[in-house]
Amino acid sequence: MRKKVKKTGEIFRHYLSLIIISAFVLLPYYWMVVTAVKPTEEVMVSPATLLPSRISLDNFSRVWQSIPLGSYMRNSFVVSVAVTAVSVVFATLCGYSISRYIRRRAQKISLVLMLCTQLIPGIVTMISLYFIMFNMGMTNTYRGLIIAYTVWAVPFCTLMIKGYFDAAIPREIEESARVDGCSQFGTFFRICLPISVPGIISTAIFAFILAWNEYMWASILLSNNKLKPVSVGVYDFIGQYGANTKLALTMKAGIFITLPAVIIFAFLQKYLISGLAAGAVKG
Repeated sequence: MRKKVKKTGEIFRHYLSLIIISAFVLLPYYWMVVTAVKPTEEVMVSPATLLPSRISLDNFSRVWQSIPLGSYMRNSFVVSVAVTAVSVVFATLCGYSISRYIRRRAQKISLVLMLCTQLIPGIVTMISLYFIMFNMGMTNTYRGLIIAYTVWAVPFCTLMIKGYFDAAIPREIEESARVDGCSQFGTFFRICLPISVPGIISTAIFAFILAWNEYMWASILLSNNKLKPVSVGVYDFIGQYGANTKLALTMKAGIFITLPAVIIFAFLQKYLISGLAAGAVKG
């Protein structure tokens, strides 16, 4: 009886902790949605109301008229897809090479160096990278922004996919393929890549969200409004009109901005979970 009561108490504490953490994480999103659907006269009421008196959807069309949101989202989508593609290709090749063909000491050194790149604040290299881009004529271009994002995305993506290769793909499978006459490249493309699809998809999701949310490099490298991604464009809108006068429109824009990441995660979450779980445990 005591064991049953103890087990019930543990389950209760577990779910209570999950509910509290979930509420803390979801509160900003809830506030964004509630503010977006509030009538205009209730947006700046003090004290703020947790629920709107009525739901107003009239101003959602005004977002596309007041902010060039379509252009900003198109720019973000182009850059994010390009960064994802480049990062996944380089990370997959590099992660597989480190996992399979580098000696143990060299492997440790390469991993430490990659981890060190993640510890360096982006602001430290901003000036040097900006002048490199400026001298190469890549400011105010998609190419410069894609390169800047990829520089920071590839190391972590490499660590993610390397862990998946270590844990989820036994070396015996590759050895069997080599015995059957498959070449080194054939083993990689025919055996390892199809098996590593969950790890590659989880890596791609990380790269896409990193590029979609990034603000610092875009604000430094771009001054042409036609090329700005959505993160910089919406912030410029807030700076132009103020954070309070157009708060409802800003929240409505925030809903549209978060939709791509939410949709991607909703459809690919099983691959993300399986990829992260397989790469987290040594098989």
